[in-house]
Amino acid sequence: MKEISKPFISPNNPLNFNQDEREKFSLIYLLPSYWLAWLLIGLSLILTYTPRPIRMFFGILLGNFLFYFNKKRRNIAEKNIKLCFKSLDIHEAQSLSKKYFISLGKIYFDMPSLWWKTNNSLKNICAIENIHYINNELNKNKGVILLTAHTVSLDFGGRSISQFPIISMYKPFRNKLLNWFVGKSRSKVTDKSIVFPRQHFPFKTLIKSLKQPIVFYYVADEDLGTSNSVFSNFFDEQKSTLVSISKLAKLSGATVIPCINHYSEKDNKYITYVSKPLSKFPSNDINIDARNINNALENLISKNLDQYMWSLRLFQSRPDGKNYPYDK
Repeated sequence: MKEISKPFISPNNPLNFNQDEREKFSLIYLLPSYWLAWLLIGLSLILTYTPRPIRMFFGILLGNFLFYFNKKRRNIAEKNIKLCFKSLDIHEAQSLSKKYFISLGKIYFDMPSLWWKTNNSLKNICAIENIHYINNELNKNKGVILLTAHTVSLDFGGRSISQFPIISMYKPFRNKLLNWFVGKSRSKVTDKSIVFPRQHFPFKTLIKSLKQPIVFYYVADEDLGTSNSVFSNFFDEQKSTLVSISKLAKLSGATVIPCINHYSEKDNKYITYVSKPLSKFPSNDINIDARNINNALENLISKNLDQYMWSLRLFQSRPDGKNYPYDK
């Protein structure tokens, strides 16, 4: 029987869940089958305290390696880019793809800091622009659906907003030890968060909770099939877009606010940029709502195109008459 993943829970979480219900360390993680994972964890500690210029040097090397030798992911990224930006020629698409993989390589060497460093230490490299949009809604005693997209630095976005009472979800790792180790960093003892596994997310509890000043951090750009979705333009191509956001907002009365995280070379920080709350949302038309969601995400993604997760299968669900775009 497959073991069910559990949530990661901060002591002061917004739903007052008991700590006994959280994902915990298990003695089975000491068995030989987990020794490789322990080696990776040890390397991540060393990386955390390696000077950043050295980490970025190896990140660039890794990014180039992924671009030239991971043909599967490169083909997905370039197909997505060509679908989204039909005016780009093949060389421009490849250039953006290469920049993306370099951004991805760099983040692999920065990510361990989230796992090892304290929240106070991480505040030095994380920031929020336009935080007043969130505070304004919470001060009205309203819930907030913080709508975001898959950028390479998505987890840094979660860290930057950790000052708020947060509900979110995660996709469990297959390796239970890595799942516990990485997951516990998303609900540090100083946070006010609870992060549920995606397969067992309590939406009824969420709807009730969002009638209070709580933030639901939701990644909204993934293609999860055609159920509860409509096809709407995402840049230059139609994409399966979730309508659950409209339903959540309508049932809970929460305000939907788009945001995105990216690394700023200028500021040497991971910045979560918060845009204005969606107006007249939800409407009475789910197609209009889907277009508003995608339009908001497009504007945010365009701020740093090379930091968007182009190697996801964004268009695996297809409208009638359109072929599956990726190599099978």
